[in-house]
Amino acid sequence: MAALLAGVFFLSATIVTYIAVRGRTVEVPNVIGKLEMVAAAELDNAGLRMQIKRAHNDKWSIDIVSDQSPAAGTIVKTGQIVRVSVSLGAAPPAQNAQK
Repeated sequence: MAALLAGVFFLSATIVTYIAVRGRTVEVPNVIGKLEMVAAAELDNAGLRMQIKRAHNDKWSIDIVSDQSPAAGTIVKTGQIVRVSVSLGAAPPAQNAQK
């Protein structure tokens, strides 16, 4: 009986440890082309965190996600950070120093 209980204990401990180390996984949603606040909500609903870098981008309007890493469709653990670039719009024209 003691051997059976010990076996059940070690099997349970192994399963719990495996689940704790591995964690739940999710597929990264595609947030490129979406408003920053929509992207944040989608990533949050997936159990992911968003880290933002803002940069001028001639292709995308202000507050639109222009890039993400990891890419959409990648399988990651919940709680992982998804890095996104959010557009500041087109760069202002260079000022001519000489007038």
